[in-house]
Amino acid sequence: MIREFFYLQKSDRKVILALLCVIVIALGIIFLTGGDNETSNALVSADSIDTLKPSKHHRDSFRRQSYHERTVYVRTKVIYRDTAYQRGHRLSDVEHDSVVAHYQPKIRKGEHIVLNTADTTTLKTIPGIGPYFARKVIEYGERLGGYISVDQLDEIENFPLEAKDYLVIENPSPRKLNVNRLSLNDLKRHPYINFFMAKAIIDYRRLHGPLKSLNDLRLSKDFPQDVIDRLTPYVEF
Repeated sequence: MIREFFYLQKSDRKVILALLCVIVIALGIIFLTGGDNETSNALVSADSIDTLKPSKHHRDSFRRQSYHERTVYVRTKVIYRDTAYQRGHRLSDVEHDSVVAHYQPKIRKGEHIVLNTADTTTLKTIPGIGPYFARKVIEYGERLGGYISVDQLDEIENFPLEAKDYLVIENPSPRKLNVNRLSLNDLKRHPYINFFMAKAIIDYRRLHGPLKSLNDLRLSKDFPQDVIDRLTPYVEF
């Protein structure tokens, strides 16, 4: 093909070479300017999320939106920020929760929510709590069999401690574990009972018969007094 090119007339070769140069230059310009603009736009849009202050018109419009519309709006912003930073830092569950919680409608200081009867929607109205921690509170409460103290929320990793001021316990009635009937696997599902504690209960039942009190296990190294006190509201005999 190259040999045939040189058999063309000189004027034809010049035209073909000129066209090739124009095509190469055009592709180079598109490649250079297109890539830079895309990256620049993504980073500027993402960076502006932290510093952008909405106008009064936008704030009033946001207040008029329904709760569902607000949630969708916030989720879009967070996903957009994650996408822009896909080559760097992505938001963790806790960071994402903090961003979403900032935009959701909240109860006022001095108002309280009953912990054991609250659902995730209600929990998300507490300052500092977003979808992630609302779900964690419900899940941990189910594993415990119900909360008997707001301080048990400290047992959830990274839980925002200031949120405890908005929660109260009323008439707690935790679900009880019958330690004389449950199997080892059933016992160790409770957050306050590990494998060794469950085994100590099973061994006591096998050697001495049914337990009458957790104090029957006080000689076991797995049942110091503080463990017995913490577990007592959740067991029956």
